[in-house]
Amino acid sequence: MSAVAWWGWALAVGAGSIGALLRTWLVRTLTKRPLPFGVLGANVVASVVGGAVVADRVELGPTWSLVLIGGFCGGLSTLSTLAADTVELWLENRRRDAVGNIAVNVALGLFAAWGAWALVS
Repeated sequence: MSAVAWWGWALAVGAGSIGALLRTWLVRTLTKRPLPFGVLGANVVASVVGGAVVADRVELGPTWSLVLIGGFCGGLSTLSTLAADTVELWLENRRRDAVGNIAVNVALGLFAAWGAWALVS
């Protein structure tokens, strides 16, 4: 395993902050009806970036892979907000929306990552 450059750790923290701010903006900007589209958008964008980075990992190297996946994508994507939104939908007796929220996030996330990987490979 290759070592990550010292500056990569600092950039990963900064990239994570940018990702988290972008996620917050998406969550506040996009509607929650019928599904929380801000979280969905954040997770799909993070999946696209992650898929592209995985496809080009050899060229990028371990430092930039950490900055982009561990930092930016880690700050942008969110399992905890997905889970909280899904529980909220369930408690509002919107059971189909709750199950659909999980299904759409997982399916689109996987498709986005695979599609980006296929384009970059």
